[in-house]
Amino acid sequence: MKIPIVLISLQVQSSFQAVPLGAASIVSALKNDRFITDRCTVSLCDLSLEDPQFHDKDDEGIARIIADRVFECACLSAGCDTQAVFGFSIYVWNRQVCEKAARIIRQRMSKALVLAGGPEITANPLFADTPFHYLIQGEGETASTKLISSYLDLSVAACESGTIIRATHESLDSLSSPWLDGTLLSSPSVNGFHGALWELARGCPYSCSYCYESKGSKQLRYFPLSRLSAELHEFVRMGIERVFVLDPTYNCSRERALQILALIEKIAPTIHFNFEVRCELLDREIVRAFSRIPCSLQIGLQSSNPRALAAVSRPTDIKAFTKKIGLLNEAGIVFGLDLICGLPEDSLSTFRSSIDFALSLYPNNLELFRLAVLPGTTLHDQAASFSLRHQDTPPYHVLSLPSFPAADIDRAMELARAVEFFYTHGRAVSWFLAVIYPLKIKSSRFFSDFAAFLQRQYPAMPLDQVAHQDIEAIQLAFLELVYQEKGLSWAWPVVKDLVSLNGAWTRALADGESSILDLSYDSEDIMGPDALDILSFAENAYMEASTVHITPGPDGPELH
Repeated sequence: MKIPIVLISLQVQSSFQAVPLGAASIVSALKNDRFITDRCTVSLCDLSLEDPQFHDKDDEGIARIIADRVFECACLSAGCDTQAVFGFSIYVWNRQVCEKAARIIRQRMSKALVLAGGPEITANPLFADTPFHYLIQGEGETASTKLISSYLDLSVAACESGTIIRATHESLDSLSSPWLDGTLLSSPSVNGFHGALWELARGCPYSCSYCYESKGSKQLRYFPLSRLSAELHEFVRMGIERVFVLDPTYNCSRERALQILALIEKIAPTIHFNFEVRCELLDREIVRAFSRIPCSLQIGLQSSNPRALAAVSRPTDIKAFTKKIGLLNEAGIVFGLDLICGLPEDSLSTFRSSIDFALSLYPNNLELFRLAVLPGTTLHDQAASFSLRHQDTPPYHVLSLPSFPAADIDRAMELARAVEFFYTHGRAVSWFLAVIYPLKIKSSRFFSDFAAFLQRQYPAMPLDQVAHQDIEAIQLAFLELVYQEKGLSWAWPVVKDLVSLNGAWTRALADGESSILDLSYDSEDIMGPDALDILSFAENAYMEASTVHITPGPDGPELH
């Protein structure tokens, strides 16, 4: 009987981004080793905390279910005690529950070898009372293969817990692709969401102190273009609809970035790609190349406060940043921005200013994160010098700073939730700045008022589970209230038409939904540029009640 090897991936959510690529890459490396495959079966156990089996379970209950699923994957009975290898892919979000699952496995199988790797292990190897026999720090393909080969060759029980193996950098030319060898064909996230994670490179030349890469390799290593080309062909064959590109410095090498965009345009011109890019490295040629494929870009602004950016070794020329974003807006490219709450030298006031600046650039989404002071990062080492208080256990969130006390951080996160709900989930980019301009208030003030409105009117609402049409109803209720308070009720019909028509258009485009709207103005006028000057339009446009029907069509939404 062959010895079972099971690699376990526990994702925090079910989505097109929740592909277990790290664990799958280890599986591929093991399957590519003849010594191992002659003696073992190798499988991937792909789980998500959003799976129905985990609903309403605490960490202990989830851990027991994981252990049961692992035994099923290994085709072992609960009382069986034979040789087996179980490897966990550990991240900030799953560390504690995976530790509990590993302990259960070891209680059931004394002869099993239990391993752990992944970003959390690389940063923080968990010396104290770890349930894992071996902790693999760094890139795990070769290290895992050598370790398991030695275990099989010696045929002895595993060593005592907590042995650390520090992996060397891989030669990316020789690694097996989990996309090309079929490892990921049965992944629920791939089949359920038709999405893929696509790894292009490893290493990062930058030194942002809050990132794991701050102590990592500064040398960029690239997967060969021949492999990337073959993976693109496989994505097309599999019917993949959306690809999230794993390369935090995608356009660091301008020429390579252009080569890959050309490959995408040639091989997979209908698949949507999400890239993370450095804004300061954009130019007109690469922006034009992005514009020729279906894509969206995510850009780490993090803050508009120069002192905060300097404190985390991420200096940014804000004026140059603004000009580069202008290239994206000119080309009509969808992009989003990231902000971090709680950086050293930041405050509630400067965080508000960062929101105002970010929204002035017309991002399609604005993602706001609470700073995580991750073990293994430079910022973690420097925390005391900044008088930065943070959680000692996952998710390691910042608690307070001298310039950003705990109560202010709480207020900032309420503001962040209001922004994400109203602006990002509410798809407000096309009309937001136009609608708040007549109110003569900053974006951050608007969202502070909206956060208070949500707390009064919808205190128990789970903001991440609201359908867009319901978000739109809340947007309109708040906007009508604000326009009344400002004495601008006479302009309210323009705002209502603008928000409703754009909302129906996005639902037809993104969700395939049809809508019937009763408008106060002609729909073509509302969709035209003049309507974005709310007060002028309200004063001069002819009100003409109409009913319109917006439906999804083969070439985009259609208006009847």
